[in-house]
Amino acid sequence: MPFQIGSYKPPSSVDAKAAAIAAAKAASGAKPDALVRYISPDKCTDRIRVVFDDSGSMDSQIGNAKEGVVEFLRNCIPNQTAVAVHFMNTHNQLQSLRSDLPQLGLDIKEADLSSGGTPFFNTLKNALNATPTLTRLVAFTDGSPTDHLQAEDDEKASIEDYYSGQIDAWKSSADVIIKIAHAVAPASGCIPIDTVYFGRGSDYKHHQMDLLRYLSEQTGGYFLHFDPAKVNFRTAFKYLAPINRLMLSSGSFRAAVESGEKA
Repeated sequence: MPFQIGSYKPPSSVDAKAAAIAAAKAASGAKPDALVRYISPDKCTDRIRVVFDDSGSMDSQIGNAKEGVVEFLRNCIPNQTAVAVHFMNTHNQLQSLRSDLPQLGLDIKEADLSSGGTPFFNTLKNALNATPTLTRLVAFTDGSPTDHLQAEDDEKASIEDYYSGQIDAWKSSADVIIKIAHAVAPASGCIPIDTVYFGRGSDYKHHQMDLLRYLSEQTGGYFLHFDPAKVNFRTAFKYLAPINRLMLSSGSFRAAVESGEKA
């Protein structure tokens, strides 16, 4: 039966969490009314690192972005998923994988963020190389990368003209990221990288979207474009959470999310 929008409903995140908490209590021998014991992040099936663009251009949307990541966490199952958040400019303890997702959500809301540039590639690199090893990388940005990575076999690579040389440098840097995603994955696999471009799509912005789409396509992840005139990041980012992600395999569903039809 072909997939149709509205024909599939994701499992209730509330029911899924309740079942996971009950299982965790049973496994730990805890009494029914005892607090859940969160397992070590390296023992979680899903270990997701989120790259969060806190650059100056995101300033008016930082609140929505925080709420979107918190909603993402609400759609993750405790003791099955561990999450870390890597800000592009702010350095804090949120970069460590944590399985206590409710507390992580509170810490994200309260985080005092620094603004700055968009060191996109280096933040991706740090997230991929961090331990415990991740199983998936999710990144969102509204701007152009302000950094680049040096390919090992191309010491002459540099950023030249903004509209041509820089785009070539982006591609070169993206290839370095893709190489790392293959290198850190077990059994000759690849760490999937989901990317979200959060901004309006002018002619030049298409180059930025092409970069993010390239990273996702080459690693087996998903690319989404959230135009703030159509999509509320606060409600749409949850579709990248594990219990919802399968729906994104449908191109028509992705289109519905990007058009704002799916809240």
